[in-house]
Amino acid sequence: MLTVGCTLLVALLAAPAVALVLGSCRALEVANGTVTSLPGATVTLICPGKEAAGNVTIHWVYSGSQNREWTTTGNTLVLRDVQLSDTGDYLCSLNDHLVGTVPLLVDVPPEEPKLSCFRKNPLVNAICEWRPSSTPSPTTKAVLFAKKINTTNGKSDFQVPCQYSQQLKSFSCQVEILEGDKVYHIVSLCVANSVGSKSSHNEAFHSLKMVQPDPPANLVVSAIPGRPRWLKVSWQHPETWDPSYYLLQFQLRYRPVWSKEFTVLLLPVAQYQCVIHDALRGVKHVVQVRGKEELDLGQWSEWSPEVTGTPWIEPRTTPAGILWNPTQVSVEDSANHEDQYESSTEATSVLAPVQESSSMSLPTFLVAGGSLAFGLLLCVFIILRLKQKWKSEAEKESKTTSPPPPPYSLGPLKPTFLLVPLLTPHSSGSDNTVNHSCLGVRDAQSPYDNSNRDYLFPR
Repeated sequence: MLTVGCTLLVALLAAPAVALVLGSCRALEVANGTVTSLPGATVTLICPGKEAAGNVTIHWVYSGSQNREWTTTGNTLVLRDVQLSDTGDYLCSLNDHLVGTVPLLVDVPPEEPKLSCFRKNPLVNAICEWRPSSTPSPTTKAVLFAKKINTTNGKSDFQVPCQYSQQLKSFSCQVEILEGDKVYHIVSLCVANSVGSKSSHNEAFHSLKMVQPDPPANLVVSAIPGRPRWLKVSWQHPETWDPSYYLLQFQLRYRPVWSKEFTVLLLPVAQYQCVIHDALRGVKHVVQVRGKEELDLGQWSEWSPEVTGTPWIEPRTTPAGILWNPTQVSVEDSANHEDQYESSTEATSVLAPVQESSSMSLPTFLVAGGSLAFGLLLCVFIILRLKQKWKSEAEKESKTTSPPPPPYSLGPLKPTFLLVPLLTPHSSGSDNTVNHSCLGVRDAQSPYDNSNRDYLFPR
């Protein structure tokens, strides 16, 4: 059925432009007798009624916010370089008697709209919107012309009124789509006021393929103590998505701040946290997440805003094992150090003369040095003598106890069997090896590798 729908849509888009006209986009109608104009133009107002004909003196009064009056000979009033503020009713009177009223409407023609349509989740209607570059005039209206294409019921045309939001500065229109509908729509936006109209290009979408969630919310990146290459990432589903009916799958991507290439991970369905195992030590990383319907329905959301995080860094320690933090040195400590330094210098200056006065006499120094040298030479001689004696005794014992060597044989070589343990410790290379798996709330891995199960359970 989907193939038939695609074929039908392609055929319609390939048809002549006349066949795809969804509706007539025309300027809005104005009341009879209303004069319309563009800003900057020259406008001529004619006072109605037979009494104003001829060379009579007509008095004009503007009924707008400004109190303005004119007096003309004849029934015409010429206004040059009119602006939006000139919009209003102009009253003409003869001999203090009101003859008639001439309405003037000065307006700016609308710009060409650029329509975009989206659907936040499979349970809501599609929304088509347009954000004009400037605030439209109060008389500007918008309507969405739509054509619904169904493989069973054929085509049906309908119109949807659009509302302008002063807060969002956009026109928005809702296209009703029932849950589970598999239909195509072709839409076009018509924007019009009293002085002109413009329509957008035709936009086509499928009710299911257009589903696109908002980016995941509340992304948090944090370090894990004791793991210098791990980063913990957590997030939540967007507020516009109801996880009680449809679940989301997620993609996570990350990179060092100095790199332009991302590493992308595809995560299991409904997993809202992840552990990155191959982050660079001490380097800040950029992390983003996006979501999509669990059965690949629709499109991926936009990537969430970038969030940065740095893996755990081991604190530096001094030789005494005390954590060193330069910011913890207070003013009092520095003052104490200065006092200690001054006291030590004073003590040194006092003790120096005492050491100089207690110098040893030269004969005593020569006798002590000679005795020390003689003792060292005697020790070296005794050690060498004992070493030579022990070496000769060892050679005699080896000659009496060692049997003669066996004759050399060229017999067959016998294989040597080695016992290899079945269970080998699993390498804990989580901090040194690249591991692109993403651990959510799963249990830790076993410390042993039981991949050699064929030995225990032969086929």
